[in-house]
Amino acid sequence: MLSLLKPAALRLGITIFTGLLFGTAFLSAIDTAPLWRQALGGKINAYPAQGPGGAVYIIADNRAVHSINPLTGETQWRYRPGGKLLNTLLAAPDGTIYVQNDRQELFAITPGGTGRWKMLMQADAAALPAASPDGRLLVPLNSRRIVCVSRFGEILWSRDESAEASSAPAVDSDGNFWLPLTDGRILILNPWGNTAGEHSDSEPAAVLALDSQGKIWAGGIHGGVKALKFSADTLTEVFRTPIAGSRTAAILTNSSGGGLVFYQDGSVFEVSPTGKLRSLSKQAMSGGHPSQALDSTIFSPAADGSIQVTQLSGESTVLRTESVLAEPLLTEEGILIAGGDDWILYGWNIGVPPGEGWSQFRGTVQRSGSLFSERTLYSRAEARKHPGFLVREIMAQSSDISQQLALIAELESYKNELKMYRELPWANLLLQDMAANGTIRHPSLASGGIVREKTYTLIGRSLDFRMKDFLLECLKLENDPGALASGFLALGTLGTDTNGASIRLIAGKYRQFPLKNERLTLAAAAALAAIQRYNGTITDPAGYQLMEYLLSYGSSQKIRNEIRKLFQMKEL
Repeated sequence: MLSLLKPAALRLGITIFTGLLFGTAFLSAIDTAPLWRQALGGKINAYPAQGPGGAVYIIADNRAVHSINPLTGETQWRYRPGGKLLNTLLAAPDGTIYVQNDRQELFAITPGGTGRWKMLMQADAAALPAASPDGRLLVPLNSRRIVCVSRFGEILWSRDESAEASSAPAVDSDGNFWLPLTDGRILILNPWGNTAGEHSDSEPAAVLALDSQGKIWAGGIHGGVKALKFSADTLTEVFRTPIAGSRTAAILTNSSGGGLVFYQDGSVFEVSPTGKLRSLSKQAMSGGHPSQALDSTIFSPAADGSIQVTQLSGESTVLRTESVLAEPLLTEEGILIAGGDDWILYGWNIGVPPGEGWSQFRGTVQRSGSLFSERTLYSRAEARKHPGFLVREIMAQSSDISQQLALIAELESYKNELKMYRELPWANLLLQDMAANGTIRHPSLASGGIVREKTYTLIGRSLDFRMKDFLLECLKLENDPGALASGFLALGTLGTDTNGASIRLIAGKYRQFPLKNERLTLAAAAALAAIQRYNGTITDPAGYQLMEYLLSYGSSQKIRNEIRKLFQMKEL
């Protein structure tokens, strides 16, 4: 797997220093000659997206998805799902790439370039989809139906509205979907598909954006802009600008809660966190969406086919090729990438990464309609407001194993995870308590292996793939072979492993574990195979070493044949 991203703290320190040091002189340092060019075998009139593993994805010739190394332009793989592909590509936070075609089909592609699943949606897309930070996908259809799909290709819920989506939805850090409709309403749908809030307006929204303070910005079809905030089940309007006239083309937000609003007539306004306005110079945009660097430099697709590079001071330069350039992407490494109608993808070395807020089309480099959020667990303070949580919390934290097993039996009784999380939205907190007892919390505790074994299985079935990080921390300290086998399988069920952490944990823990048995061996192999299928590749070299060990001298011939079946290999 491609891994190019710098640690967040290092990235922030370097880029802030760069902006302060060079200021407006930064523009003169840009090399307007492309760093690389890559022919892709077809016209490129789509926007690129960058996955969490570092690779950049782009549709060429309306037929194939290409994976590109952003530093070199090298093609890593190409995948043809079938049909004419629409310009709806996004890279979800778990690494899945989603595209749609003209046959009403939705495709999920692995980071390794293999097809994971496809789904017939029964209607054309009304707007671009959005991916939540926990891995769910919301797809608005022109039949006025809204469909929420899991990363495994299961329809979690759907609902019919009285109007179609007026623009692409956005997803806040709590997993709520904000859905703008053509009748002027903006719905707030909670993760389970229920209406949590609603804002009505006479002007439908043409674009939504999020900011770092939790506000949702909505730019209208006639130019009005408002900021909304949803907290403690209360929806408030933070500000509304008096701007009216041209359609809102784009909104970019920054780390302080302010932003820039771009209009189709070329006008640009800077908006403070409280809604105060400052007019900036006009930009003759082509209709594409601009991107903003951490030092506030703007990269806009211009009407003449070039990319206009502008600082807030007004200083500007131009990136130009012999071709008309499509919507640009500023990658995490500071490479600006844009495709041309001459079948060539171009990359420029800008040297500064994207801004910290909603800094590009659909928010971030992933184009997912959300900002990254590490939050994986329901707030314990909020959970304690729910009837029934406190007694279950006491059971989960009890030293009496029978109490914990009774709670696990209740959680296991639900027919599916969606039903469980609808009724017990704080279930992950209970799982955290039971998995931590004997590992992260009280690691010297010898008892409780059976509780953790069952708990790990439930964690593996979680709708939120971000539970993986918590699971990894528990398994580092796990000494019970049955629980460890269950934990390996849970990592395989969760699937996502763009950074290779699951593979490294399984390989390292298995090789070092003194009490290897048949169950643990098969669990390690099954998890390795499941992670390979989900990601389309072995995500870390340690996985190849473990596979070689398991298939050679690490187990009996009988077990080796079972392992070969898991990897769809012929028996010996």
